[in-house]
Amino acid sequence: MIFQNDDLVFNILDVHESRREHTDIYNVARNFSAVSFRLRADTYLKANGKSYHLEKNTICFVPPNIDYVRTAKFDELIAIHFDVLNYNTEQIEIFIPNNPKKLEQLFKHILMLWKSKMPGYKYKCAAVLHEIFAECYLHELNLPAPNNKIKKSINYMLLNFNDPDITIKSIAKQSFISEDYFRKLFKKEYGTSPQKYLINLRIQHAIQLMSGENFSLKEVAFMSGYKEYKYFSAEFKKIKGVSPSKYLLK
Repeated sequence: MIFQNDDLVFNILDVHESRREHTDIYNVARNFSAVSFRLRADTYLKANGKSYHLEKNTICFVPPNIDYVRTAKFDELIAIHFDVLNYNTEQIEIFIPNNPKKLEQLFKHILMLWKSKMPGYKYKCAAVLHEIFAECYLHELNLPAPNNKIKKSINYMLLNFNDPDITIKSIAKQSFISEDYFRKLFKKEYGTSPQKYLINLRIQHAIQLMSGENFSLKEVAFMSGYKEYKYFSAEFKKIKGVSPSKYLLK
């Protein structure tokens, strides 16, 4: 499933909510991907000879370029439309998560951010979509959701990872615990240090910027949380094996 790919490169196009009743709609192949959360539904999607039943709390991924029919008694959802550059499938993918309330909150949060159109909203929406994919991935691996003791810190990190002045101490402070205790809980939950996790968030964000916009590499570095390009380049190479400039030539 798309959620099992931890190196997705995507560009968000739109976030919207929809409410329909007694509908029978034929959707001609769209040129973008969509992931949605059903707030309330009794809906069937039919595509490529298969039928999918969507009910309350269903997560649904629809890839681009497929025709499908949507038949619904009622269908209330939040959908995210996006381009993804490094994932291909011709099948609709659905599941009901173990932690639907957390995902419902994330979908509502990204909808609110998108509607706000505040400065930097697209970057914050990208961070929330990363968290949505992470939560779905935890479901696929049958792993527990993040420890409630550090949940506020994780959310803070995901929304502010590209702030060059963010520190592990300031992240830990969001959960009202010491930096050492936060590091210990984080390592237990994620199997890595919070610093390495933060760096990975920044590099994945940089890759998204490099793939979807015409920014210079210095601009990408700054927008990903680095005050100096040389540090960005060094960490990028450590993770991806090549410098940012060579990565663009791949």
